[in-house]
Amino acid sequence: MKVLGGDGKLIKAIDRLVGGLLHTATGPAGELVVSLFDVQGELSRLSGQLGSALHERFLGLGRYQRTQRIAAAHAVIVVTAFFDTVRQGEAHLGPGRLRMLRSEQAIIAGARDVTGTRLGDLVEQLLHVKLPCPGPTQPYEQVEQALDDYYRLLSQRLLAFLRGLRLWESMTESQREHAERWLTDAVPAEARHRYDELFHRLATEVPEIAYWSARVDHQATRAVIGSLDTGLRDLRRLLESVASGAVPTGIRDALSQHYRMALNQPIISNADLPDEMTMPSLDQAYISPCFRRAIMTSSAKPSEWSWWRNCPLENDLHTFLFGYLTHPSATQLPLLVLGQPGAGKSVLTKILAARLPPEQFAVVRVPLREAPAEQDLQMQIEHAVRQATGDSVRWPALYAGAANLVGVVILDGFDELLQVTGVSSSNYLEKVARFQEREAAQGRPTAVIVTSRTVVAHRARLPRETVVIHLDPFNETQIERWLDMWNRLNAEYFAGHSLSPLEMPVVARLGELACQPLLLLMLALYDMDGNPLRHEMGRLDRAQLYERLLVRFARREVRKSGEALSEQALERSVERELLRLSVVAFAMFNRYSQWATEEELAGDLLHLLSEQTTQPDEFETPLNAAELIVGRFFFVHESQAVQEDRKRKAYEFLHSTFGEYLVARLTTHEVEDLVAAAELHTGHARRNRPNDDFLHALLSHSPLSSRESVLEFLQDLIHGLDPGLRDKLKRTLLALFHDALHYRSSSAYGAYLPARVRGLRTAPMQFATYSLNLFLLLTLAGGEVTGAELFPEPAATAGTPTSVVSRWRSMARLWRSQIAYNAWMNLVRNVEVQRRWRDGERDLSIHWAGSRGSSPPTFDLYWTFEMGPDHEARGQSSWMHEEFLAAARYFYFLCGYEEELLIHAVAPLAADLSRSLMTVAGYWPDQAMSPANALLRLWLLSSRGAEPTELAGAYADCVLLSQAFAPYAEKDATGFLDIVLGHLRLDAPRLRGVLTLRDLRLGKDKPEMAAKIRSVLAELGLV
Repeated sequence: MKVLGGDGKLIKAIDRLVGGLLHTATGPAGELVVSLFDVQGELSRLSGQLGSALHERFLGLGRYQRTQRIAAAHAVIVVTAFFDTVRQGEAHLGPGRLRMLRSEQAIIAGARDVTGTRLGDLVEQLLHVKLPCPGPTQPYEQVEQALDDYYRLLSQRLLAFLRGLRLWESMTESQREHAERWLTDAVPAEARHRYDELFHRLATEVPEIAYWSARVDHQATRAVIGSLDTGLRDLRRLLESVASGAVPTGIRDALSQHYRMALNQPIISNADLPDEMTMPSLDQAYISPCFRRAIMTSSAKPSEWSWWRNCPLENDLHTFLFGYLTHPSATQLPLLVLGQPGAGKSVLTKILAARLPPEQFAVVRVPLREAPAEQDLQMQIEHAVRQATGDSVRWPALYAGAANLVGVVILDGFDELLQVTGVSSSNYLEKVARFQEREAAQGRPTAVIVTSRTVVAHRARLPRETVVIHLDPFNETQIERWLDMWNRLNAEYFAGHSLSPLEMPVVARLGELACQPLLLLMLALYDMDGNPLRHEMGRLDRAQLYERLLVRFARREVRKSGEALSEQALERSVERELLRLSVVAFAMFNRYSQWATEEELAGDLLHLLSEQTTQPDEFETPLNAAELIVGRFFFVHESQAVQEDRKRKAYEFLHSTFGEYLVARLTTHEVEDLVAAAELHTGHARRNRPNDDFLHALLSHSPLSSRESVLEFLQDLIHGLDPGLRDKLKRTLLALFHDALHYRSSSAYGAYLPARVRGLRTAPMQFATYSLNLFLLLTLAGGEVTGAELFPEPAATAGTPTSVVSRWRSMARLWRSQIAYNAWMNLVRNVEVQRRWRDGERDLSIHWAGSRGSSPPTFDLYWTFEMGPDHEARGQSSWMHEEFLAAARYFYFLCGYEEELLIHAVAPLAADLSRSLMTVAGYWPDQAMSPANALLRLWLLSSRGAEPTELAGAYADCVLLSQAFAPYAEKDATGFLDIVLGHLRLDAPRLRGVLTLRDLRLGKDKPEMAAKIRSVLAELGLV
């Protein structure tokens, strides 16, 4: 009531009672009796004056004190709304006035144990009850539901209390029933309505609470913050409009100046631009991205983009940050900011550090790539302060001389700490939460913001109710705003070099490459050299686009060396640069990762290309091969952390498709080189296959199908080759595939073992992976690849030749057993296998289907059981493969997803009709069929109301197939027939005049079954 500005006689009377104790009830003389409705009447009056009086009382408060007051005011209106509703409807409770002890009122409101406590403690308890409150951890829609539940709970408590009063005993039965209905049904809804009124008044005068609920009246705040399109430039203005604080001095002022200076720094400092070209500053280039918000639960999957798609997209980042930083929960749990490389996470932290008013916030930005990884959080913060200011101070000193200050620690690059050091940091965010808890207890409330790449979010345990936001790629509007900024800053350069500005129609053709800030900058820099995006990209496919981009950047880097190179030498140097970058891409691809450490890259470059550490001169630190290569290309992101006083680094491409294209490029070039080498051997008396050791080293660790983009790039590159070259490519790959089927010892690249876990790469896995990759390249070369071509010389097993199909089945099972599930599924989605007869023998015809997918397979059981077109058993026999239980055990043993789903689907049939699943009848020259297949088809046609003629044909097939069991299991045949005839009774009206005895092929060897069929048909009037 004091928070709301109450100063009347009743407030003063209660103040005099604060010093007294609330004693245990021992009778009227020992009770402190206060009228609920007297107090509530005053509270209601004050609630109606939430306007200027409250606003004025909040002026001049520090940030943390203001946040606490707002939270307290909200708690008061939550409780006030309920008791005010009860007071206004007192007549529903019958005669008399309701009187309660203050302790009784508090118990109803939610306080736990108030016996023997001071009134001040009681108020403290009441304000710390977990009341519904809007905020980052609870969207307003959930608050509404929570309020409904809370008010229903209060009604139940009040009703239970009333039933113990003499007032209740004095009421008639009818009055009690009326009071119960009113409390149970009407009060919660009316209290919610009253709360909405009070909340609106509070939000009008206190902007923070409107932002907590995401119910911002933009018209009311536009005068304060101006245009809402200016992104985080408005954040500081809005914060300064609602709170004040002490003028920053000392270390806080030094930190603030350091962060503000960063706003004028170019977004890329090492781009080596011409003097007349302008690189935008952080302040000029920053555009707030859209984002998605989630609250962590046990089922959350923040590392998966598919999971984030279900979260609503929001476009007001400054609104969210204002609401978050002014909410009490900000100092209780960390905020996790996720995004892809190049999405602008680090830039956001720099902008935020510069925008937060130092009068209200003590901000420390901690680049974790530079912080000592083995130190605790406080040491990392103090290290960052020293790096920024040169001053060694203890963390608590930032709060000195500033009451009600809120600390904000920004931990940028949590993913770098994880991937570079390899340190187990799964509990890092839990440690952050404990740090916040400790600081709050010491009077140093601290908010913590942590950034990380999306894909590593699963490696950290997130405390429940942690707020996580995911930065989305740029949309069309944001791209246009960025292009306007770029073109405006470089208008003179465009005019002086006769260039056209980079416009949206040109960029739109580049798709996802233009959707992240850093990639957009890369494209803009690329286009400054003659407008290639405008002149070339409309005629290029995606692979050609990547080729032009990478070649131009590599050419630019080579020319920086200052050497006067001939055009031929320049091309060789460019190709060498791209070869090195391709090895970098394979370092990630073969480790099933989007990144690789500096040590891993250096080792790979040494083993594959003999690249070693160099030392430019005696005064410089030696640069290893990894640093020399990736340091030249700013589209390769460098992660860094400090561990035991040593800088450790890891690298990844700003967009994964750069690495995937380079994998496809090097693979294609290497195969082309092998084709050329094979041509040199043509005509030699002794066949000498080209040396594929390098290709084997690259392609024996990870299937090309493990990333779909690699397959798409390979398709573009290989299909773009001359048809004659593709024919030669197929012959060379077939020869390599045949050689790969035989065991090979370690090659010249045997030291190349790109595995992070010892023993992960086994000989069977490498054999399976290399043979599969050659097979994929074969299918991509175009045309048909047959099983006979893959396995031209069937091996002998126990004196019996093994068929092509048997060898294919063994190879496919090996691939399935040794490669990851997603790689296997990409294989079967992109490669179409068709079954053929060739010279009376079974064969396979294999084609590349690509993104259009394979056609639905048709199962020919004659082919499956090796009954060729001229086989004598076609059209007149039946056979049983094996017991269903054996097949079920076989699939159960494999533990495969698809197999178990299929077994589960037919399990109801297996209980009574297991032989129907495994029996095959070849009663038709063109097809063989199992009884189970025919029965399922019959049920579907019947349930869908198929044409009577089609349904009659299905019944005829099932009746005929009932005879297929006869040689093996008469009981099964009878059971199957009974099911068919039983279902026929349901469809008989539809089939009269359509299904006749002439349509059924009744065998003469089973007269009992034939008689039964005739009898049922006659009974149903079908004959």
